Amino acid sequence: MKPLFTYLVIASFLITTNISQALEPTPQRVVVSGGSITEIIYALEEQDRIVGVDSTSVFPIAATLKPQIGYVRKISTEGILSLMPDLVLGEADTGPKKVVSQLQSTGVNMVILSEEDNFLTIENKINHIAKLLNVPAKGHTLANSLKADRDALRYVLSQSDYKPRVLFVLSVRSGQPIVAGAHTSANELINAAGGINIAAKHLDNWKPLSTEAALAFNPDAIITMGRHGDDPLTDIAKLAHFKFSNAAKNKQVYSFDGSYLLGMGPRTPQAVVELASVLHPSTQLPTGYKFRFAKTSQTTTELSE
Repeated sequence: MKPLFTYLVIASFLITTNISQALEPTPQRVVVSGGSITEIIYALEEQDRIVGVDSTSVFPIAATLKPQIGYVRKISTEGILSLMPDLVLGEADTGPKKVVSQLQSTGVNMVILSEEDNFLTIENKINHIAKLLNVPAKGHTLANSLKADRDALRYVLSQSDYKPRVLFVLSVRSGQPIVAGAHTSANELINAAGGINIAAKHLDNWKPLSTEAALAFNPDAIITMGRHGDDPLTDIAKLAHFKFSNAAKNKQVYSFDGSYLLGMGPRTPQAVVELASVLHPSTQLPTGYKFRFAKTSQTTTELSE
């Protein structure tokens, strides 16, 4: 009797679980606050469910045609509710906090992916979003596709012990560069690509950099960011801060598309492989590895031609 009883218990559990899963509604009207989430939903081929996106959702270009809800850190309660979403997905920096609290108080299904917004947990983010959309198999397939990039990165870094001293410049405001210190996504990715963020020991978060500090840093390589399709910082090497640096002298000033490198979406692991390759130019990619997405790194020389 015991085997029969055990079988009946298991069968009852499976039937109950399947019924419960079947009764869970699949979100059909999704509002997104965060470019990486939008990119993931498009990669899962579930973009028809998106009814609104924030202004950082710039890839793929078709996402920019969706109704807009504002900047990720300045979303509005009324704008989102007017789209009648059955799911609101937000990245860790979705805000302001008051608006997030207001949306949650309305009872709208809102999920903030605060623990999965870093380089090592992109696959977790993909699987989480796919589960919320009730397409877990698609999520596993997409997440598994990033293994090729992870393996390629390890291969590149295994060929060199050299750790270049890198400075990441986000933008220039009133002639002063804004650079990545500790506790930034850029700092995380520089380390992942086998570099040393020379600002991390002295600065926290994104901070302006004085000419004197820049001269003392004397980076071996400078990474700049083309923000959301804007023109990259083509004259960064000509700033008084950097024109005498090793990076400028050796033409090691590169511009990357911002959403590609810093987005923490499906393209970011490839972008870090590309970053590792420019920081370690003597290394080779593994045989058979191919860039699935367009590379975006360009030197200052190439940009000014």
